Amino acid sequence: MLGLRAGWIALFVFVWIIGAFFGSTFEYQNSVNGAGIAYSTGVATFTNGSTSVTGAGTAWGATMENGNIKADADAIWTKIKTVTGAGSLTLYSPYSGTGGAGLPYTMAVSPGWAGSGTGGYSQAPTNTLSYLFNVSNAFQKIPLLGNIPLPVPNASYFQSVFRVMTWQWSFMDGYSMIYWIFFAPFVAMGVLSMLVLFFGLLRGNITF
Repeated sequence: MLGLRAGWIALFVFVWIIGAFFGSTFEYQNSVNGAGIAYSTGVATFTNGSTSVTGAGTAWGATMENGNIKADADAIWTKIKTVTGAGSLTLYSPYSGTGGAGLPYTMAVSPGWAGSGTGGYSQAPTNTLSYLFNVSNAFQKIPLLGNIPLPVPNASYFQSVFRVMTWQWSFMDGYSMIYWIFFAPFVAMGVLSMLVLFFGLLRGNITF
């Protein structure tokens, strides 16, 4: 069943998918200036699928926020969201590397972006997208009886899926009013259009 309605549905779906992809691959800075500092003192513990990083022998501070960090063994750059203590910080997206405890690490400045260049994103811009495509991340294993693992849903994975589907881009932090006025309605129409297409295919109203 084609026509004007199908055309609008296709438009919403297409733009929604582009927005979701954009939001899952790029981590732009809000400022022309870079953020974060170069730092590598002590060691850090990274956990696959977690946004929390802990340090030992570190003196982390607010000047490191919005900079990049990587476990040297994994060489995967991830953006720092908040520093909550001298040995504690959180990331914008769940860590997608192997990780481990007491690893050498490196922090680096994340470049700024004035709106006309190609900079402003992490050196590994597909961290979140790669993490989501690995469906095994949807579950994490916890000890049940001795060494017998029990798979349980990974909340961080589904939170990441929700952020991508609802266009909650990291560079829109602090602009909630703009999000709810301009982007949220389009997100709602995109998701609704996907549901319409899905049920249309099930009922045979749409064929290829």
